[in-house]
Amino acid sequence: MTNGFSITRAALFFFALLLLPGVVQAQKFVHAYSSISALNATFWIIQDAGLAKQEGIDTELVYIPSSSTVAQATLAGEVMISPANGQVIADVGLQGGDLVAMGGVTNVVAFYIMVTPEIKTIADLKGKSVGVTRFGASGDVGIRMFLTKYGLEPIKDVPLVQLGGLPEIAAAMAKRTVYAAAFSQPMAYVAQQGGARILANLAKENIPFLHVGITTTRKFMRERRSQAKAYLRAYARAVHFMHTKKEDTKAIFTKYTKIKDQGMLDGSLIYGYDFIEKVPLVKAAGFQVTLDDIAKKNPKAKTAKPEQFFDNSLVQELIDEGFFVKLWGKNPQ
Repeated sequence: MTNGFSITRAALFFFALLLLPGVVQAQKFVHAYSSISALNATFWIIQDAGLAKQEGIDTELVYIPSSSTVAQATLAGEVMISPANGQVIADVGLQGGDLVAMGGVTNVVAFYIMVTPEIKTIADLKGKSVGVTRFGASGDVGIRMFLTKYGLEPIKDVPLVQLGGLPEIAAAMAKRTVYAAAFSQPMAYVAQQGGARILANLAKENIPFLHVGITTTRKFMRERRSQAKAYLRAYARAVHFMHTKKEDTKAIFTKYTKIKDQGMLDGSLIYGYDFIEKVPLVKAAGFQVTLDDIAKKNPKAKTAKPEQFFDNSLVQELIDEGFFVKLWGKNPQ
């Protein structure tokens, strides 16, 4: 009797544990990266440096080229967290989709405009094909902003060609299938090896834009809030890892980019330091610029507010708890 009672009690205790939020939320989930770019490095580091496990979450990392494609996978529930940009998030939101940026990796357009040697000036791009990964992806948004600023109308004056990923674009430029594209590091270096040169550095343009957002659904934030918060802690640790464990970071870069050139790896690190937020608050200005652009074709954007598309509450909780100050030994903002 005693043994039977003990076994029954133990079984009941076990099933009760399964009903606790912390245990339910321990289930594995998929996160993704969308580009072979230093701006996606935090996703690589979270996985490979064991930072997800350190925060008590079990993750699987997959590669889905372009923000627009990975956003659809996130909406479908195939991916829980991904690096979509503000354009994609706003477009989905204006259509009633459940997508939200719970953190901001990069709050400005962060690309180099690379061109083939025969392109000497911005005006030379008129009539020449320009490569993008996917329409709506960060590179597509960046190149459109750049062309418009200098009086060239995308599509009409400069044809845009979807090629799938930055490696494919670099190969197309080497073959002169396209003559320009927006590149981040380390793929900008690959394009240079193929003969391309930098025409413009969009960092100097200082265009507000959620270039990379830590993106999920409001449903995930609501139903698995502790996991979402743990992921943001892992993100913060990944940025700290980049700054304090440079050789380990370069080894992770090499795994995902297949690049071993030390100059290229160093350049990728510097690029990451310049643009990746230590405290990943989403800045409303980036969404406002996006909404202003969308409003040219979609009237719904005219009355939309930036706050509809992001939720800084979890990052703010971490700030209020002193997490970032403790991690860096000072206020990193």
